[in-house]
Parts: sequence; structure tokens; C-alpha cells
Amino acid sequence: MATGLLGGAVVEAPVATSLGKIKCKETTGTRAVDPIVHHNHSATMPGMAHMHQFFGNNSFLSLPNPNAANYTDLVGKGTNCENPADTAGYWTPTLHNTTTGAIVPTAGFTAYYRSWNGRTTGEGVAMPPDTRLVANRFDWTCGQREAVEKSTSIPDCSMAKGTAGSRLTAHVNFPSCWDGVKPTHLSTDMGDTRDNAHFAYRLNSTTCPPGFPVKVVELRMTIQFAYTGNGTDLALSSDGPMRTTDGRSMHADFWNTWVQSGFTTMVRDCINPGRNRTAARCG
Repeated sequence: MATGLLGGAVVEAPVATSLGKIKCKETTGTRAVDPIVHHNHSATMPGMAHMHQFFGNNSFLSLPNPNAANYTDLVGKGTNCENPADTAGYWTPTLHNTTTGAIVPTAGFTAYYRSWNGRTTGEGVAMPPDTRLVANRFDWTCGQREAVEKSTSIPDCSMAKGTAGSRLTAHVNFPSCWDGVKPTHLSTDMGDTRDNAHFAYRLNSTTCPPGFPVKVVELRMTIQFAYTGNGTDLALSSDGPMRTTDGRSMHADFWNTWVQSGFTTMVRDCINPGRNRTAARCG
């Protein structure tokens, strides 16, 4: 479920820059839980959360109640991401075929970590440990190989080839300005979205809002779906609960359970120029 962190605006197109490109091979699974928005709530109560697909950290769905996960349950545990230090949790609503009800498979997931403004190199620090964010600045495209304008609704991708970069794709951007207040999350907290109040989107490529002076790396999540149809037979699991249609409820969750030393090393070597860039670390 998305919270009130600046709603569904089309995000800016990526610009060539130094970055960390963390690919995660397959979804770790799907379940109607949300460990941030519904933290410590029941995982079996009907209607408590819409269906989500999970990437990265492999521990969430092995827990008896994923909603009761805490930082120590997750940090440094197994991951399906290519950088072994990236044990963060990433999740988004599932995409469904409205005729059959079947979940549309994901064909690729990438977490792009860029300079705080998405345009220049050398600025941005790693988010602090245990940061928990929900972001709903997004766009839909048919991939970078197709000349289809960005949209807040699912576009017609019937012309797409279905190969990488040519299929239905969603992008979600996270805020990159921080007020410097470090996360504090108790194991007993319920519905824990407090970190959203401490992060903000940049005003432009040079300025953070007043009160948010710390520039953190910008996370951009990209999800490619195994789909090339016209989009009229699709809906997100969150569309109905959020009283919208056509994928306009797209959002994403990020829980920073990276091995923090690996996160700071990735930022230093991949986002700040002139350091020790390696394929294993930077993608």
C-alpha cells in the first residue's frame, strides 16, 4: 500500500552517469503481506494487504509472519541479487491478468543506485541502516528500446518484441533528500512508515527542499514484465483497494537491510567517479 509520499507523478528519464546497477534474477515470491505498511499485523487476516512480489532478500517469505520481520531477521541474509552485499528488501504490487486472474511474471528487476540528482556523479551517501520507505513516483513504458511516451497508466505495448528493453516496464523513483534523523524502529511498532517523513524528493537537479540537507543516493527500481499486449487486460493488485485502474496505483517499498559496509563501498566505487568499479559491485 502506498502512503502519502508525493503521489503518482511521472519520473524523469535516466541520464548517463556513474551508478550501481543491481540486478536481481527472479522474484523471491508473492504474498499478501507488507512488512513496512502492515508491520506486526496479522499475515492471515483477509484484506489486510494486497498481493506483493518480493525481490532481493530471501528471508521475508520464510518467516512465519513476514509482517513481523525486524532488521536483525534480514540484514546479511540470503539474496537473489547479483551483489551479495545487497540483502535489502524490495517489493511492489503484483500485476494481474484481469481475465484469468493470473499473475503476470516479472522478466527482470534492477535496482539502480544513482547520484542524488540522477544527473551528475560524485554526490550522495548511502541511506542509513534500517531505512524503510514507500515510494509512489513512477512511470510505465514499453522499455527503453520502444518509442513510447512515459505514462502513469499501463501503455499499449503490443508492438514490443518481448526481449529485454522491449516489454512492459515500470519504474519507481525514491526520494534522495534526508533530514539526517536516523531510523528508530522498535520490534513492537505497528504499521511502521515513519521514515517517509524524514525523506523528500529533490526540488530540481541542484536543490533539496528546506529541512532536508543530506543528499543520499537515488534509488530507481525498474521492473520488466513478460507482457507485450495492449494493456487493457491488466491491473495491479493495489488498483482496486486504492480505487483506481490501469496501473495508476504503482508504488514500491524499500527496506535497507544491505550489509551496510557493502552499501557504502558500492556508493563509493560505483557512484563516485574514479574509484574501483567492478562488475560484481556495480553491475
